[in-house]
Amino acid sequence: MKISIINYKLLLALLFILASWITFTVFWNSSKLWSALNLSISFHYWDNSTKSIFPKIPLIPLKSLTETELRIKEIMEKLDQQIPPRPFDHVNTTSSATHSTATILNPRDTYCRGDQLDILLEMRDHLGHRKQYGGDFLRARMSSPTLMAGASGKVTDFNNGTYLISFTLFWEGQVSLSLLLIHPSEGVSALWRARNQGYDRVIFIGQFVNGTSQVHSECGLILKTSAELCQYMDNRDQEAFYCMRPQHIPCAALTHMYSKNKQVSYLSKQEKSLFERSNVGVEIMEKFNTISVSKCNTLKSVDLHESGKLQHQLAVDLDRNINIQWQKHCYPLIASMTYSVKEIEYLTRAIDRTGGEKNTIVVISLGQHFRPFPIDVFIRRALNVHKAIQRLLLRSPDTMVIIKTENIREMYNDAERFSDFHGYIQYLIIKDIFQDLSVSIVDAWDITIAYGTNNVHPPQHVVRNQINILLNYIC
Repeated sequence: MKISIINYKLLLALLFILASWITFTVFWNSSKLWSALNLSISFHYWDNSTKSIFPKIPLIPLKSLTETELRIKEIMEKLDQQIPPRPFDHVNTTSSATHSTATILNPRDTYCRGDQLDILLEMRDHLGHRKQYGGDFLRARMSSPTLMAGASGKVTDFNNGTYLISFTLFWEGQVSLSLLLIHPSEGVSALWRARNQGYDRVIFIGQFVNGTSQVHSECGLILKTSAELCQYMDNRDQEAFYCMRPQHIPCAALTHMYSKNKQVSYLSKQEKSLFERSNVGVEIMEKFNTISVSKCNTLKSVDLHESGKLQHQLAVDLDRNINIQWQKHCYPLIASMTYSVKEIEYLTRAIDRTGGEKNTIVVISLGQHFRPFPIDVFIRRALNVHKAIQRLLLRSPDTMVIIKTENIREMYNDAERFSDFHGYIQYLIIKDIFQDLSVSIVDAWDITIAYGTNNVHPPQHVVRNQINILLNYIC
């Protein structure tokens, strides 16, 4: 398939998704790509659950632990073991990029393309003492600006203060290496504890319409109040959202929503100091020289795959009969601009309505909007989507399903809510949950590390490369 078949401007507008799903059907007719979409969205599955309740703390009613609840508990316990508490008395005892040492193992004057370069990292604190445990959040990258090339490195944590950093030398020429300490292990531990402590870092404001008047009310995944609440619940998948019910207005009158950050934190003053700008994303290998890589006749060339992200747009190309529609992933959907909830629903319901066949492609992306909330919210959503895809592939095994992971984003932007550490945990969860399904992956996490974008909205050349990967799956 030639790339020219697809209008790049159209796809660049489309492929900027933070958290969504796309479905489109592809038909081959001579050399043309035909696409059609029939996606209706409604509140149908919420009709019986949109009601008023009076809980002190609204909880999803569960008679006993379901299979989903048990799986959530299992994943949470595994993550808790991987991220143990790391209390500290002073910032000087936390990991320091400046005092840590990185040593190339088996160094050479020149390397061959395709070789692996290994670096041993020994973490030390600000007093120069060797760290005795792991858990630091590190990011490894190699790049060649003249070639406009980049790739991520692999980090292996030995859980004793030492790490193995491995790079595959994909191209010849001069290669620069970078190893960043994004957060020390003490900061990682603090973020993990804080994330799972509260639902109120972001609050939602719902707009209810009563005739010609509009009333605003606070909404959220959990509301700690004794006031009467509107409950918007999917009973099958046990996902719920609540609003304080305005007086004399029915719950079904909710029409629009927006969100805003709330001035609340679960970090101590000392912990917050770890996330000041000067302490985030600090280079460990500042004194490293560039590495020289030669072609070497005995090696074959290695191709890099690169990519970017998808955007919330409706894309239509009537000349080529392409119709691609984006759909919100339902609550929690963070947006400072007001958006309509009249046609909002959970992805599982939309997937269940998809007939599926060999010419149907479903693209799903979940991530950024879940970062400010306890991890069980994300795990539940991922498990429910997993089950919906299982049902889809059972009835239509030829359906193509593509999972797009989330991008890395700005390093210094409100770590407690939006740190890439939260995104990395979600990235690991997605890989774990969907590993047993026949789905394809657009690994935007790895790709945006390779590009070093550090931008939740990567530039167009990154997006263009992700489109190429998506088209390779389709074609």
